[in-house]
Amino acid sequence: MLTRLFAGCCILTLVLNAVAVQAAEIAVVDFADEWTKVDALRQTLDAFDVAYDDLTNALEDGQLPFKAEHRIFLIGSMTTNSAVLHQNLDKNAKAIQDFVKNGGIVWEPTQADQNEANVDWLPPELSCVRSDRDSPDFEILAADHRLFNKPNRMDEKEFKGWGFGNWPTVWEVIASQKGFDVLMESSGDSVIMEAEYGKGKFLMMALAPDKYHIVGKDDNTKDMAKLFMENLLNYVEEYAAVEADGKLTTKWANLKMWD
Repeated sequence: MLTRLFAGCCILTLVLNAVAVQAAEIAVVDFADEWTKVDALRQTLDAFDVAYDDLTNALEDGQLPFKAEHRIFLIGSMTTNSAVLHQNLDKNAKAIQDFVKNGGIVWEPTQADQNEANVDWLPPELSCVRSDRDSPDFEILAADHRLFNKPNRMDEKEFKGWGFGNWPTVWEVIASQKGFDVLMESSGDSVIMEAEYGKGKFLMMALAPDKYHIVGKDDNTKDMAKLFMENLLNYVEEYAAVEADGKLTTKWANLKMWD
């Protein structure tokens, strides 16, 4: 009995240590925008029991203090609805670019074009320009990409019918871009795209799965957005682990056995 208890305590300690490693890898900024009124990235990560370092307050003060152990930087949907956060992301362009160049991965989903039409913190080799065209129509161009397969297999039907208010699945399309590989498109415009830069990667979207998971118009929107957020977290953590040059990492998906 004592042996089993000791073994159980050891396993729990290993899991808690793994979570601590994981927590140090993820940095986020988030904002409750004027439309959805929720800081949905934080709420989603909290619901998944994924720990993170919240840099929002520091960014409001003008700083983006990445730590050496950070491998993933997540920007909440509609974060640039805060003029201060938008301006300070741009002011920290070099920090973001260096973060990716050294092996990090940055994810930016939907942003309102009136708040951030051109993503000014990207390096000059890349460009992403958002436009106010929303659409329920889209096509996955890279069906075998990990983002659509792990841990949940997702094709077009899983993304159909998402919404919040009058906004459909594709919310603020990416009207023009340079240097990115397009994974999903809508009438020739980009919806999901990624680009390698140095040792790392930029991942940009005209989807708001964090917002839709928390305040989607119906259960289907919330449930499917949740599945996609699971895939996103699995993908960015797997990518960060591969790029960590032998650093000990623990994948978010592997901890789901404790749900």
